[in-house]
Amino acid sequence: MDAAAFPDSAGQVLELYLRIPPGTMTELERDTHGAGQLRFTVHLSGRGGMPARDASEEFAVAPGDSVAGLGKVVLMRFPVRPGRCRLRVKLEDVNTQKRGIGYLGRKVHESADVEGDLVVPAPQAGRELSDLEFLWPSPTGAGAAFRRGDQAQVPNPDRLYGLFATQVQARFLARGPLGDTRVWHWHARVLDTTGVVVAEQESTAAAANQLAARVALELSSAPAGGYDLEVKAWQEGDAGALLRTARFSVGWEAGTWLVDPGDAEDLVHFLLSSDDEHRFARLQPGERERFLDQYWHDRDPSPETAENEAKSAFFARVDYANRNFGGLGVGRGMFSDMGRVFIRYGEPGEILKQVIPAGDETLANVLQQLELSEDRPTGDVHQKGLGGDTRAYEVWIYQGDVGAPPDTDPAITARLRPRRRLVFLFVDEHGYGLYTLRYSTE
Repeated sequence: MDAAAFPDSAGQVLELYLRIPPGTMTELERDTHGAGQLRFTVHLSGRGGMPARDASEEFAVAPGDSVAGLGKVVLMRFPVRPGRCRLRVKLEDVNTQKRGIGYLGRKVHESADVEGDLVVPAPQAGRELSDLEFLWPSPTGAGAAFRRGDQAQVPNPDRLYGLFATQVQARFLARGPLGDTRVWHWHARVLDTTGVVVAEQESTAAAANQLAARVALELSSAPAGGYDLEVKAWQEGDAGALLRTARFSVGWEAGTWLVDPGDAEDLVHFLLSSDDEHRFARLQPGERERFLDQYWHDRDPSPETAENEAKSAFFARVDYANRNFGGLGVGRGMFSDMGRVFIRYGEPGEILKQVIPAGDETLANVLQQLELSEDRPTGDVHQKGLGGDTRAYEVWIYQGDVGAPPDTDPAITARLRPRRRLVFLFVDEHGYGLYTLRYSTE
């Protein structure tokens, strides 16, 4: 999602942009004709007496429905007034039906929503400068909804450039007081996080009351990360200039462009503290790439080689966990208790496993052995009630120099004493094959 406000003959118009990535399009439920159906609902409210506005749009999504491989981009327009607005957006997969007791008798679709604040720019001394609308490189065959005059301009809601678009492109509008038709000048520049200018462009336009311009700045040598696009516009003889600044990002790894942002957040759950997770979720794609590059660089055991063994081991563990520990109730295996432990410590040195415990191999006997051999008590793992304990279980034992998990601060890793032994007990509480961590010495 992204938004930009532009001066209009009646005041201001707010344009909202939504992109459905190709990966999401392939996951939609399909009707009998093979088409998906999405509903895009918007609620916009503002201060200063601006009436609340609601709009809803449904559109079909065919398997090949993509503009130059960008997915499907949807645009909606609202008349607005200058000032702070609250925006709430909901996207529904119309062909789905949520199941469960709470949804009996109701038609409730699978959906996702997002909300936040935005500020519509106000005029300055009778002059107006729009927000910056980030654009993809002009594709061929773009629909009429994305035509600006004689040009096809597809909005880039991700504000992402680099690997598949080395030029940052943006559109803006400026307007002077009524009847003022002096010559326009504008200047655009890209600044990195330290304020250093990495690219700039300037131009002069014909004398007119209004300026419509497009910025195009080459960033093929800019490293991954976050940047600010700054645009100034003024008319000949003005004492000062109108200014707009907007943030975007640059990314050079395929994963930055192709991996679902939610999947990236799932992965860093194993790497970051809760506070850092929250900050990571608010980063733009290129900023995430730069953050993770530094994260793995700090943990590379042999920086003089091309491969980062710590990073490779982490992703290999995640892949193994997803292939071996997923199932009913947990989805991907990385979210199961076994998957989490495997990602943190890798393959255990020894596994004690009983699917149908009997005799001296029941869970009760294992718990008794753990009470005798380990420093930590087993607590309430015992099953209450009559009869023997026939719950299936696995005991994972790590011996020797047990490596630190990937979320350990590298600044203290060298000072940590290697653990000599770790024990994890997983129990299939209900006989469905879903093993729950019930005891550990971690």
